[in-house]
Amino acid sequence: MNRRADGTDESGKNISYREAFDIIGANVWPKGDEELPLDLCAGRVVAADLVARKSHPGADISLKDGFAIKSRDVVRADKRKPVKLEVVGAVSIGRNFTGQVKDGGAVKISAGALVPGGANAVVTSEFCDETSPREILVKTAAPEGCGILCAGGAIEAGSVIVRSGERLSLGYISLVAMAGISRIKVRRRPRVAAISIGDQIAAPGEKLHPGQHYAGNLVTIAAWLASFGIACETAVIADDEDDIRQELQKHPKNVDAVLTIGGTREPQRSFVFAVLNKLGWQELFNRVRMEPGEDIVFGIWEHMPVFCLPGDPDGNRMAFLQVALPALLRMSGETRHPLQAVPARLTEEVKSRYKNWTGFRYATITLDTGGCYTAALYKNRSNLQTIAGASGLICIPEGKETLRSGEVVPVQLLASRLDDL
Repeated sequence: MNRRADGTDESGKNISYREAFDIIGANVWPKGDEELPLDLCAGRVVAADLVARKSHPGADISLKDGFAIKSRDVVRADKRKPVKLEVVGAVSIGRNFTGQVKDGGAVKISAGALVPGGANAVVTSEFCDETSPREILVKTAAPEGCGILCAGGAIEAGSVIVRSGERLSLGYISLVAMAGISRIKVRRRPRVAAISIGDQIAAPGEKLHPGQHYAGNLVTIAAWLASFGIACETAVIADDEDDIRQELQKHPKNVDAVLTIGGTREPQRSFVFAVLNKLGWQELFNRVRMEPGEDIVFGIWEHMPVFCLPGDPDGNRMAFLQVALPALLRMSGETRHPLQAVPARLTEEVKSRYKNWTGFRYATITLDTGGCYTAALYKNRSNLQTIAGASGLICIPEGKETLRSGEVVPVQLLASRLDDL
């Protein structure tokens, strides 16, 4: 394709990376709510405030193994002048002490056990000498409330634990369960159809004919979607208008979005665009000033977003990660970018191909001796090896030609966890 000096094509149709996001944002929205058991909701976007039904703990409990006492009995206790208290009983977790702690008394208590009536502090065992089963010497003061988690101290009934629109992290699952909540409403995740189109493509496991290769792009996209909990139907279709039309027409009632792979470099000659045009889709943009991944086309058909992704592995991966996947997560109620970004110091200069484009470069992310991230360009003769081996992506913002060596920039992580780096 012929390009002007600034990188735009001869038609001048391609738009900026930010404009693409604005168009998608105006045409893609959450797909409604569903109610699920709590244990299936980790990582989901909450559709309504989670309000505690129960307080936790329901009564005062001990934070430590030790002795439940009256605080005023040990005000002057220290190592040189310990205070002698009478042990009047014991209580363990899951049991109650039916009596009362009176002046000069103590009850041996386990961590998590209910604090006996009359006691207002717990002194840990390490500060007590048990001179007999019925007597202890306390060697430290214990202010009122010491060693006690008061009723409602972790969760108070009626309080909001997680607000609508926030993601429910794994760390909050136990807290929500302890608040008496077993089912919650979350944003529904979209169902997606991904269709790889081309005579040169074969589904993995099928026999390859001369000139064919397996649909690696399709499998990778399905795997990325699965990692975010998004269900995906996949198909491999030949360059045939009837076959493409039949495949597309299967999906309006079954899925919420369609991804096609291949045939975007020359839309005027593409079977998929010929079919979509005949089916009455609304094309909203054609090509984006991002590199790689420029040959992405987006439109609406049957009230569904349709993302037409390029077929070359490099462009396909970047168009999916930077445009299509964020849009699909938006349909799940997400606002975050799917790739976590960390600040990293560049170990070399990184140049953009065109100043008015957004550029992405595959990188190797490492931790230096000071615990800071560094980023270097990942170099390999094979694009597939580069995609497979890189651990991050450096973004060169539109309007900037060069990122200098030593500059600290946000770098997107391709590793699933920081520990993978």
